[in-house]
Amino acid sequence: MLVLVILGLIWGFVLIPPYLQTRRESRPSDSIASFRQQLSVLERTTPGGRSSNLARLDVGRYEIPRYDPRSNVSQLAGRSAGGRRPSQAAMRRAEARRRRRDVFVTLLGAVGVSFLLAVVLGGSVWMLHLIIDVAFVAYVAMLVSIQQQSAERELKVRHLPPTAARRPPAPQLAVRRYGS
Repeated sequence: MLVLVILGLIWGFVLIPPYLQTRRESRPSDSIASFRQQLSVLERTTPGGRSSNLARLDVGRYEIPRYDPRSNVSQLAGRSAGGRRPSQAAMRRAEARRRRRDVFVTLLGAVGVSFLLAVVLGGSVWMLHLIIDVAFVAYVAMLVSIQQQSAERELKVRHLPPTAARRPPAPQLAVRRYGS
């Protein structure tokens, strides 16, 4: 019975923080953020995508001020010259990085808690600890693989400047020669 209670506590530690975080993020605290979220949903569901008329409605986005000392560096690094916002792709990468970090920390915490429980209780809890260890090692191997693929992609892929930024070649004038 004690093992079931402990397993319930472990699952609670694993599942409750992400649930509370998504719940907090899904409830904007003011009408401006709510409007922005609804506009974002409309942009995603419109067949024309970002090129639709809804993109013109987004004159100035309002960001809810949040203080996260770890994200300040990434926010400053993500801004390009001219004070423009980071691109959608950069924002998706930052969100994926944050999710991966959260999963890593959660698995690491589960490894630590299961190890302490295995030392205290012994018996079949060691098997649970071994399963959690295997999951943690597999996740770390997946992260290393993703990092290697990203590094390889950066070495092989060369991005061309946008077509508007490229200058057309200078016109070549034909020289007429009058022969004698």
